[in-house]
Amino acid sequence: MSRTALLVAALIVSVPALNLVGQACGDKFLMVGRGARFQRAYASVYPGNVVIYARPSADPKAAIRDPQLHKALRQAGHAVLVIEDWAQLERALKAGPVDIVLVDVADAPQFRDLAASSSAHPDALYIDFASKGKTPNPAFKCRLKASDGRLKYLDEIENAMTARTKHAKNS
Repeated sequence: MSRTALLVAALIVSVPALNLVGQACGDKFLMVGRGARFQRAYASVYPGNVVIYARPSADPKAAIRDPQLHKALRQAGHAVLVIEDWAQLERALKAGPVDIVLVDVADAPQFRDLAASSSAHPDALYIDFASKGKTPNPAFKCRLKASDGRLKYLDEIENAMTARTKHAKNS
């Protein structure tokens, strides 16, 4: 009897222990509704001063008017200034260092002259806002479209800043 009683006691003690398996670190995230949120962290290797020239006539749905793009640029490490007036753009280029300017390709000839007279000599990323049937000026390379997403803008700005930094090191 003592052997049977010992076996029953061992069984009674071990059954609850089997049911209460300890959760390892991180297992709590696998439960429904308790998952961790992951966002793509985008940190610029070469943060710079970015000016966005968004004319008042620009499409309100365009990415350069998207506050989330402005926030993403700031989170990546860039200093962002949004300008809607040509005179303000001229003052901004004369006032301080500007690395990249996002500007409509329709304003490219005007902007080229303005950038050449600026002490910062900013690089331009031209955006194609042209409506259907209109083709942008082939003399100016458009890497971005008004409909492109935030990541495309971030990638192109990063590429431009990388090229700008390499050019500055070689000069």
